[in-house]
Amino acid sequence: GPESLRPAVATGEVILPMGSPTNAAADWSDEALIYVNGVRRLLPDGLAHLTLLRYLRDIGLRGTKLGCGEGGCGACTVMVSCYDQSTKKSQHFAINACLAPLYSLEGMHIITVEGIGNCRRGLHPVQERLAEAHGSQCGFCTPGFVMSMYALLRSSKQPPTKEQIEDSLAGNLCRCTGYRPIIDAFGVFAKTDDSLYTASPSESANGKAICPSTGKPCLCRNETDVNGNESSLLSSVKTYLPSSYNEIDGNAYNEKELIFPPELQLRKIMPLRLNGFNGVRWYRPLKLDQLLQLKSCYPEAKLIIGNSEVGVETEFKNAQYGVMISVTHVPELHTLKVEEDGLRIGSAVRLAQLQDFLKKVIAERGSLQTSSCQAILRQLKWFAGTQIRNVASVGGNICTASPISDLNPLWMSTGATFQIIDVNNNVRTTVAKDFFLGYRKVDLKDDEVLLSVILPWTRPFEYVKEFKQAHRRQDDIALVNAGMRVHITEAEGNWIVSDVSIVYGGVAAVPLTAGKTESFLVGKKLDYGLLDEAFNLLKEDIPLAENAPGGMVEFRSSLTLSFFFKFFLYVTHEMNTKGLSEGLDVANMSAIQSYTRPVTTGTQGYELVRQGTAVGQPMVHLSAMLQLPNFPLGSLVSSSQKMCPVLTILGQLDSSKKRILGQLSMMGRFLHLMSLLVLARSLESLWQTPMIMQKLLQIK
Repeated sequence: GPESLRPAVATGEVILPMGSPTNAAADWSDEALIYVNGVRRLLPDGLAHLTLLRYLRDIGLRGTKLGCGEGGCGACTVMVSCYDQSTKKSQHFAINACLAPLYSLEGMHIITVEGIGNCRRGLHPVQERLAEAHGSQCGFCTPGFVMSMYALLRSSKQPPTKEQIEDSLAGNLCRCTGYRPIIDAFGVFAKTDDSLYTASPSESANGKAICPSTGKPCLCRNETDVNGNESSLLSSVKTYLPSSYNEIDGNAYNEKELIFPPELQLRKIMPLRLNGFNGVRWYRPLKLDQLLQLKSCYPEAKLIIGNSEVGVETEFKNAQYGVMISVTHVPELHTLKVEEDGLRIGSAVRLAQLQDFLKKVIAERGSLQTSSCQAILRQLKWFAGTQIRNVASVGGNICTASPISDLNPLWMSTGATFQIIDVNNNVRTTVAKDFFLGYRKVDLKDDEVLLSVILPWTRPFEYVKEFKQAHRRQDDIALVNAGMRVHITEAEGNWIVSDVSIVYGGVAAVPLTAGKTESFLVGKKLDYGLLDEAFNLLKEDIPLAENAPGGMVEFRSSLTLSFFFKFFLYVTHEMNTKGLSEGLDVANMSAIQSYTRPVTTGTQGYELVRQGTAVGQPMVHLSAMLQLPNFPLGSLVSSSQKMCPVLTILGQLDSSKKRILGQLSMMGRFLHLMSLLVLARSLESLWQTPMIMQKLLQIK
């Protein structure tokens, strides 16, 4: 097989603590089982160094592309299904295959673009729709978009909204289409208002039906439909009914959706002990005790959850980690609880899970106690792409200690505390403000593990606000971000600041607290009169040297002042809604409104001018049908002899491939012929040209 798939030779015996039955060699398995597109695959030991993307391409599934290699472009998107033992349901979500360690998918079902449909057995409705709407051009990013949309539909209990569709595609980039045709293509799967289509259609002045989607005379209904009976009307509007992935007419698509394999559902989960190239060791404990025992043996081991940071370090920064411990199956690190003093959030909780949990808590608790929850939820909306949020964890983002982390300034400003456990089961608590010591350095010893985060409830008249400025709104790292909190109390008839916290990220090696500004604000009435002095103190608290990393010093300095001014306006407005302060000037109202992007709309206008066969016509290019499942048109063929004549080119193609090639346009046939002529010349076999021409003309 390929070099990358050959098992690595173990460099030594695995050392585990003795004296505990959980560490007996028989309790640790070296058998890793996954399913790929419904096919059972038992992974050999020795592949701990491989990512899922490399493995998929090595076994011939090359529809999953390598783009940026760091989870930013979405070209490598696949859907992963796993079984939740607590809810007894399967879960489906999109991930970046370029970052996912192969063994981290053990016990899961991976579905790639080849697994949902192809030209031979029929395209899946998602694939077909993208091709028909001109959503594919060069085709490199197309499989990633298809799988992001497919994962959304499989994970949705009801048809998604257009907003949800666009959010699910935030982690996918396209350099060709401008996104409009892609959004248009997937819009057919969006939830719509049924009454618009089932009620009697409105009519224009000339008596023609008005389409509720476009507001223009409806092109899909003729006069007999409008004036006919009810059955003909319902038949004519069927195209516009809300659709889900299994309700769209996929034409030739007659396959069933791949279910979660029963074997994986019934299979007993075992702790894993596997190896990789160059002595890499991979462990997956199932209990906190097992994790702590591993930590005592390997203090410098790297804990892995989503690998969104470690994967970048190993790929681009040449970082080497001899021992990696996957903590995705340790239940004590996945806690999500509502407690009397706040929320308890396990360090291994995925950010997508945290989003869903916060939405539920906010709906149940209201705004009085959840101002901090709302700020974190709003910040998570702009945190990376969907694929990253589906795997990245709370604790991973904290312990990475990135200077531009979007969440760490909020943990600090909200007064969150971190619970830390050592290998002897001793638990200590530290406040978030004291946890970050330096550039990517935290208050966490080698024999300790971050256990959970405690997020306190907010008090009456306590307000928390998040800020972030990046080059682009979605799927981008911050230039400057911030988290701010203030508590207003009444004293002698005035509302004054009793407690305040202002923390900035992206301005130093660690999130910076504006200590002088905080001290100045405490005990003062929050009004316009203190802004000038506060701005001057902020400049002292948050200094940026001319040669500061990241550049754009003047712009970033202005952002620190702008964020505080927006926070001041936000708090003033909130107090005004309670009748406790003066209202804002109309000119300042836009500063307090959270950014919301409307649903994308767009049209393309062009003149239909026929020039020959297809030029000038809005026709779907034929290669789109091949790009969607990444159907190969050709491949390199090795020969046991050099400089030998080519005996046949197309004779060995099966009927399905001949049919696809037969659908090529005249221009495509010409280009294909030219490529064969070049091949023939390179093999010094020009005498075969008539045979090649004959083969081309015989394609049906």
